[in-house]
Amino acid sequence: MKTAIDLYSGIGGWTLGMKLSGIENVASFEWWHEANQTHNLNFSTNHKEIDIRKISVKDDLNFSKKIDFVVGSPPCTQFSFANKGGNGDIEDGLVDVFKFLEIVEHIKPKYWAMENVPRVAGILERELNEGSLSRFKHLVKVIKVVNTADYGVPQSRKRMIAGDFPIELFDSYRQSISQVTLGEVIDSLRTANITDPNYGYSIEASKITELENEVDLTTEEERINRDSKAYHPIYNNMAFPDGLNRPSRTVTATCTRVSRESIIVRSQSGFRRLNVRERGVIQGFPITYQFYGRTLNSKFKMIGNAVPPILTYYLFQSMLEIKASDILFPRESAYYHEQPKFKSYKSNLGAPVRKYPMNRKFQFAVPYLRYGSGVRFELSNNPKSEDLHWSFKFVFGNSKNIKNIPLNKQLKEALAPIVNTTQNEVFTECIDQISREYKGINSKKLQETWVSSEVSDQVFGFLDQVGDCVDKIMKEANFNNIDASLVETIVEERNRKLSENAQSIITGFYFLSSLNSKLFN
Repeated sequence: MKTAIDLYSGIGGWTLGMKLSGIENVASFEWWHEANQTHNLNFSTNHKEIDIRKISVKDDLNFSKKIDFVVGSPPCTQFSFANKGGNGDIEDGLVDVFKFLEIVEHIKPKYWAMENVPRVAGILERELNEGSLSRFKHLVKVIKVVNTADYGVPQSRKRMIAGDFPIELFDSYRQSISQVTLGEVIDSLRTANITDPNYGYSIEASKITELENEVDLTTEEERINRDSKAYHPIYNNMAFPDGLNRPSRTVTATCTRVSRESIIVRSQSGFRRLNVRERGVIQGFPITYQFYGRTLNSKFKMIGNAVPPILTYYLFQSMLEIKASDILFPRESAYYHEQPKFKSYKSNLGAPVRKYPMNRKFQFAVPYLRYGSGVRFELSNNPKSEDLHWSFKFVFGNSKNIKNIPLNKQLKEALAPIVNTTQNEVFTECIDQISREYKGINSKKLQETWVSSEVSDQVFGFLDQVGDCVDKIMKEANFNNIDASLVETIVEERNRKLSENAQSIITGFYFLSSLNSKLFN
């Protein structure tokens, strides 16, 4: 039997791949208690928490057996673009990569593989050629970014695989592997007798843990999720809710109820996040696998941080030099993962208690006035100002060069002759309507509403009312005399989106400048 050790083992994604492949796991190393406990209870092992950075390769890695394979997933936090906008401490992250390669150099396995986020591919190439890892350049024969969905994981998850293993053989497996969709995962877990979509295990639903759903998203949470995905001002639009006819988007370790990264699906009465079991199956863990986090968030974290065991299975198959014509799918493996007797801890699935800070930020685009690529009209506050001043703004540019045009009395007066010439009384009607319905509103009252856990969604009601007025104006007004160059003159920039949407942009300039003057001075 071939042997392997697992560095930064987490909850057991590499170890499960070994078990499925008939490889002996000689040792696993992990420092996070809950992840290590999950690994131990699922595989009946007794690995202690170990900080790999403190391991002496000469004194602490003496095994009685020859180690054929070294694998692992060093922490990706410092490398991830999700951490501080991609500004994590790369030097600190490289400490773990250095230690990993130092262990490979010491053990001299036949094959080895290291998994991490895609960004590490470029960092590795740079550091191996001329940086802190140059000493190990001879060890690294493969640096490749793969999509786990190509290997049967029900998730589009791009990962970097580096190492020395038969990459051509690994690539060849994709030809015979079918993709599993998010919808197939969700549907499989709704039946009275559940059949694991990855492994074919059939078990009564009453015997499967973590099937319970959280409470549905509130109307405010639904709105924030929808806007951040479907109407993001800068990034590409996403589906809301998530599409079910393709592999899931990436399951992340940090997933709040209101974030662009959250995977949202329909519930019986609204919208919800994925439950723990759905996330585990999407990552490729059997329905019998138990996740021993003390809280719901810690379970989400350990699953999101894991390496998909279906991916590691195929990596090990390549290390075993199994030809594509002889490959068995994971469901055909002789290994069956027994459910541990100690069940996972119960999670609190109720709605979280909301307590918002007084300087809570608001920044959302006005309906019918959002154009993508960073061009939009928005309602936002300014937490840096003493009164957290609210106002409508016109914003354009990109994330590295954001520009805005003040929507003030001067702009309104400059456009008045043009708007009046069109003889469109609808402007005046809509301005008067908003002023009547929201009489007395100001920055202070909007902020008080926005930080109230009971009525904060009323701010979106105000924003939607403004959007409905914009829609009415656009349908009833006559803009035949408006030249597209007028917008370019105001913003002092030539831009295709500006000229293509000149009529609605002029509508936004005049209407929202008027509202700023009436409501927010």
